[in-house]
Amino acid sequence: MRQQRVLVAHSTNVHLRWIASAPGCLRPEAATTHLTAKPERSAPRATTLHRIGDNLNAAGLSWGWFQGGFRPSTSFATATGGTQPTSTFIPNQFKGKFAVKPASDQGLCNTVHPVGVAVGGIGGTAAGANNYGNKDDYIPHHEPFQYYASTTNPHHLPPASLAAIGTDTQTTIGGVPQFDKANHQYDMSDFDALVGAIAHGYLSPDHLPAVSFLKAPGYQDGHADYSDPLDEQQFIANEINALQHTPDWSNTAVIIAYDSDGWYDHAYSGIHNPSNTSTVADPPGPQDFLTGAGLCGNTAAQAPLAGQQGRCGFGPRLPLLVISPWAKHNYIDHTLTTQSSILTLIEDNWSLPRIAGSFDAISGTLKNLFDFHSSHGSNSKLYLDPVTGERLGR
Repeated sequence: MRQQRVLVAHSTNVHLRWIASAPGCLRPEAATTHLTAKPERSAPRATTLHRIGDNLNAAGLSWGWFQGGFRPSTSFATATGGTQPTSTFIPNQFKGKFAVKPASDQGLCNTVHPVGVAVGGIGGTAAGANNYGNKDDYIPHHEPFQYYASTTNPHHLPPASLAAIGTDTQTTIGGVPQFDKANHQYDMSDFDALVGAIAHGYLSPDHLPAVSFLKAPGYQDGHADYSDPLDEQQFIANEINALQHTPDWSNTAVIIAYDSDGWYDHAYSGIHNPSNTSTVADPPGPQDFLTGAGLCGNTAAQAPLAGQQGRCGFGPRLPLLVISPWAKHNYIDHTLTTQSSILTLIEDNWSLPRIAGSFDAISGTLKNLFDFHSSHGSNSKLYLDPVTGERLGR
């Protein structure tokens, strides 16, 4: 089971080895009222609740979150002159010190790309016919593991080496995290370098983490308004092409998941998790309006999962694709699933526990997308031209 790989290629508009915000890197816009803490504006939260990263660590499995722009444009050591210990975290410490337009002020993480690179977007600060705007590579609120002290890499430290990726859990002293290692949080360039090293035989195939979450830089993540579909295509095609050149491909599953902008849909899933926020004070005020002001179903008849309001579900349908030697051919699965079904698949594959209060306990299985019979697992490799989307040779 350890030799299997899952990679989740995550796009914010449209999320075996299974192939997702930092306090040091700020989000310029106002904090959302839907979250109780913003990782870039407060200390990472210490909690006894376990997340998928904690459970993978407890099981001794390698894993990582790889996100475009996570590598800081100004390193923590440079920003502090090498005098501040990693165990010291100061919220908003680097705000207003290193940003250069057109990047917004994100503390240490200020790399930026033009919107619409694939269609001639030039970005920059001057108005022009081909200036469709600019987008920061790193989007703090798209990085879930940065919210929690056990899985955060608040200073955006790089891995000590490619060989350390997936296993470099931070040091703790007396139960206090020291924030002294990459702690499973990396830049997309780290993943690309690791895959390249494995493909060229510099590292053995077992260095690819058992579970990897990939999040494109902003301009390639498929989100409406700031990411062109052709830029998104280039990200996905390049990553899958590279993986197919490694020995790991024979036991890898890539899941391409989308997480928002489903908008309205003619197919209604029904209410599987009710909510009542009708009495929530403003701000933020009531959150759910499916069956009434602040209402989603009847919480008196069915208690919401873990007693938490504001999680009306399920929402509109979204695409979810599986690419693997073990995926069924030309198959559309009609099992009712959610994004949390990805966690369910990971948990079931490695016999991990369910996460308290999570939708993984009530989400349908993705197993129907696979054929694990001994005669299967031999789907042909398919290389795509990242620019045109057309089929390539090897």
